[in-house]
Amino acid sequence: MASGCTLALGVAGCGSDSDSGGDTNTGGGEGAEVELTLAYVTTQQHPYGLAVDYFIDEVNTASNGRIKITGLPSYPNPEPQLLSDVRAGSVEMGTISTAIWDSAGINSFQALQAPFLVSNYGLEGQILDGDIGTAMADDASTKAGDIVVLSVHEGGLRKPLGAKKKFTNPASFKGAKIRAPGSKVLAEGLQALGAEADPLPLPEVYQAMKNGTVDGMEANLGLIATNKYYEVAKYVTGNVNFWPFPTALTINKNTFDALSADDQKILTDAAAKVPAKSLEIVSAPSELPQSLVDCGIEFVTATDADRAALAKAADVAVNALSKADATTADFIKQIQDLKASAAPPAAPAALPTKKSSPDAKCALGG
Repeated sequence: MASGCTLALGVAGCGSDSDSGGDTNTGGGEGAEVELTLAYVTTQQHPYGLAVDYFIDEVNTASNGRIKITGLPSYPNPEPQLLSDVRAGSVEMGTISTAIWDSAGINSFQALQAPFLVSNYGLEGQILDGDIGTAMADDASTKAGDIVVLSVHEGGLRKPLGAKKKFTNPASFKGAKIRAPGSKVLAEGLQALGAEADPLPLPEVYQAMKNGTVDGMEANLGLIATNKYYEVAKYVTGNVNFWPFPTALTINKNTFDALSADDQKILTDAAAKVPAKSLEIVSAPSELPQSLVDCGIEFVTATDADRAALAKAADVAVNALSKADATTADFIKQIQDLKASAAPPAAPAALPTKKSSPDAKCALGG
């Protein structure tokens, strides 16, 4: 997910100087300017980046420009390192995919990505903007002790992406090597389907799919587009959603505690608006599916029987996650109860089956 310091706004080491003079600081005395950096591993054009930009704008407006947050896309290190860096305070803020928090022993978010449990944005919105999402964020902040989770926002439901083969049923996953972030919950899900989860760093995935080192990955459409995976992969299973891909908007606790109460409220109030905005971003009608088809992607469809078989296989992982951690078990149960009481989701928009025109050219990444 990373690229170098010269891209966009750079990386933490390119502009996180806490020794700046004058009235500019990260301490937030009354009326003083506050400068913060907010790092994330995707590009600015990814849904993570779009939500971060919205948050930055909200904070800027509420503070009349006094709180200046610099977004730092394409962080050059893997997300577990970004989590560590925010906890240590070497970068003040970050939005960090919830999937990787369990690599640091923080299981607060595992239920969000238990396989096939949360498979539509309507249900996810009720979670992130409700008591469950608040409890997850509070639990993660408490267990970490050195970081404050301000809110959780979405990056796009993850689907199977096959380099050369279609992933539509348990048989197609058996023995396949599927790239996924270094995450216990995602590994459990893929292994339950019969696949091998490979925690290959994202910058290496393009070449790995090109040369056949991995057979595919779990990805959302935004990631496929921004990382140009359409150049080395062919098949997206359009009606299979493994799990959502939320990210936790965070701030180093010492940095947060040093802010005035008014500035803390500006950040928390702005962050509270981000979950709904992120879901609006990822669920809005988009030309992206057609653009991907024009770039060579083929959307394939799993039968109802195959989808049921995948969900049944995934139950092994859901049960294992519940047995391994009491907090995860409680959140899974709460989500299952919410899901059972929720209205059925609206049918998703049909995905394109052919190019926009016979001679359509790929317009992504230009």
